[in-house]
Amino acid sequence: MNQTTQIQLFDFFERFKTLWQSQKKSLPQAVFDSQWISPCQIGEVEKQLIHWSPVERESVIDLSNIEQALDIKLHPSIVAFFCSAYSAGLPASYEDHPIELIQAWNDEDFNLLQENMIAHFMMQKRLKQPASMFIASCSDEMQIVSVLNATGEVQLETLGKGQEAVLADNLADFLASLTPILIE
Repeated sequence: MNQTTQIQLFDFFERFKTLWQSQKKSLPQAVFDSQWISPCQIGEVEKQLIHWSPVERESVIDLSNIEQALDIKLHPSIVAFFCSAYSAGLPASYEDHPIELIQAWNDEDFNLLQENMIAHFMMQKRLKQPASMFIASCSDEMQIVSVLNATGEVQLETLGKGQEAVLADNLADFLASLTPILIE
């Protein structure tokens, strides 16, 4: 697994929790759903909200099923980003542009994420575009932040059209450049 990406991901988790602590005097909170339980959840439900914190996965997982299904080798930073922890989506700012980092809340969410990854790769193949994997959503629903599979570069991508701009040479540098934000 890509250690540098994983280190920067966990550093971003800490910056996100620190922001919540300083602004809200608590851990991050999410609306509680008894049908959507996560290892991230902490404490008791209060006013339909549950505190949570990103948590490192105890068991080692990978995305080899996607690699086999699509006959592709995923960039190690993509694997590190999605296979290191459980977390809710994480709002952030990249150069004053709001984005939300995509993470898996629980194992069911991870399975749904993998289905979406396969669909994304298949769409790119049909459109004869270079393989990339989404890592964040943008305020413009037609744009995503993705990792170019061949190089590991982080790019702004318009769905169906391809790369708009390179944002960082690698995922670790991109994560280090992000500022966590709170969404009210």
